[in-house]
Amino acid sequence: MSNYKTAAQLKGIAKEKSLGRYGTLIGANLLILAIQLLVGAVTTVSSGGSIIIIVINSIISIIVNILLGLLMSGKAYLYMNLLYSQNVATSDIFYGLRQNSQKAVAIQAVFVLVDFVVSLPAQIFLVMYMRSQAPEHMMLTLLTWTLGLFVDIMVSLIYSQSFFLLHDFPDRSAKELLATSRRLMRGNKFRLFYLNVSFIPLYIFGAIALFVPILWVSVYRYASTCAFYQDLIAGAGQSGDTE
Repeated sequence: MSNYKTAAQLKGIAKEKSLGRYGTLIGANLLILAIQLLVGAVTTVSSGGSIIIIVINSIISIIVNILLGLLMSGKAYLYMNLLYSQNVATSDIFYGLRQNSQKAVAIQAVFVLVDFVVSLPAQIFLVMYMRSQAPEHMMLTLLTWTLGLFVDIMVSLIYSQSFFLLHDFPDRSAKELLATSRRLMRGNKFRLFYLNVSFIPLYIFGAIALFVPILWVSVYRYASTCAFYQDLIAGAGQSGDTE
């Protein structure tokens, strides 16, 4: 019988830990979003449709998204401080720039490059369909998009604990951290998938309510994800799976 906490229990922990700190957490999320949008706008070469421009934009986008791993590392650090009852500050999101930056970038590179590779076939078939309007190209677009989405989700789940592990085990290499995440998530992928899916009704409500509640939902979901890590690492520590 599993000793892991249920999704409801993890959400309860996230709510309790977040009380009185939503302003800081929402501010941090908004700052990350603003930086992502600003960097994306500044680094876009052109909106032109030539192949060269598309290739240049794609390369720049890949590089920028990989570097944004520094913020993802800082975000993980912020929420780990929250769950472990430490002081939290919006500036925590920049922690990844100061500590283990190369490892953070290496971990993020896995997510970004996998996403690029698995989405490329669908993009190619979509361009072919737009030029030919052939039904078979649309079918191939939908098929490759579905397969790519499945692979993307699986990779995201398998290596989902990597940034959290980075801060608990800073002496390990990026490769070791990814391997540890992969090991920890054996038999736990569906648990995390279910936890994330359970927030869909709240996101729908947030969209209906002029998107403002989504700021709260995003904090709630990520705090719950961090609680999942806390629960996972506690169980793994007892069985020695973190070695």
